[in-house]
Order: sequence, then structure tokens, then C-alpha cells
Amino acid sequence: MSRRMAAWAAAAMLVVAACSAGAATRSTASASASASPFVLPSSPVASTEARSPAPSSAPSAAVACSVAAGVAGVAISIEDFAFKPDVIAANVGQVIAFTNTGFESHNATVEGGGCATRTLRTGDHDGLVFTAAGSHRFNCSIHTWMTGMITVTG
Repeated sequence: MSRRMAAWAAAAMLVVAACSAGAATRSTASASASASPFVLPSSPVASTEARSPAPSSAPSAAVACSVAAGVAGVAISIEDFAFKPDVIAANVGQVIAFTNTGFESHNATVEGGGCATRTLRTGDHDGLVFTAAGSHRFNCSIHTWMTGMITVTG
């Protein structure tokens, strides 16, 4: 019985040591956040004003689009794991409003980079506005099989 207790005590000490090391690593990582490519973004702040496009590795000129809060314009529902409708027609300058009515978090990310909604939880909405005509494929970057097409006309 005492061997079993000694084994449990040793295991508990290893767990405590690992947790302590993890906390030290996290505090060091947060102190040097700019040096780490794995920094988590801060919580999104709801706003009714236009925001800058989401950061992307692609050039920002790839898509003439910006992010704008709003529910007016062309409405798209994100229901569970699908955009409804998934083929959208809009005019230049018109808000394309995405509303998450499903149970999972989603976003709408234009392929080619430079434009994406924030991550939307159930009931959240966000919009995209295009400043030039063209056709753009988009997806949910969290669930990449969720896709759609936006056609913008002048």
C-alpha cells in the first residue's frame, strides 16, 4: 500500500511541476508576444464603425474589400456548417451582412486575402463591403469546406 501511495505522490509532484513550468512559459511568452508567431488575438470588440480588413499574408490590394458592421444590405445566414445562400450577388458599396444562426463559431474569409469578417459566435453579425466589381470565392477559415461565391457588379 505504501508503494502505491508513494507512486501517487510522485505523480502528483510531476503534475504540479509541469503546471508550474507551463505557467512560467506562458508568462514569458506574453512578455515577448511580438517575438512569437503563436500569440492568440485579443477578444474582438463589437463596433458599429468600419474596421480594417483582417490581417493576411496576401497583398491587401488582392481584393477591393473592407469590413463593415451592419445588418442592412445582402443578408447571409451561417447555419450550422453552411452559408445560406452560398451564391451572392451585390452591388459595389453594398454591405454583405453575415449572421451566425448556428451553434458553432464561423467567419467569412475572401480567398486571395485581405478581407474577412471577425469570428462570429451564435447571434453575431459582421459585414463586408466591396469597392470594385468582380467575383470572389469565400470560405470559413475555421471550417474550410464551407464555401461560397460573391459576385459584385458596378
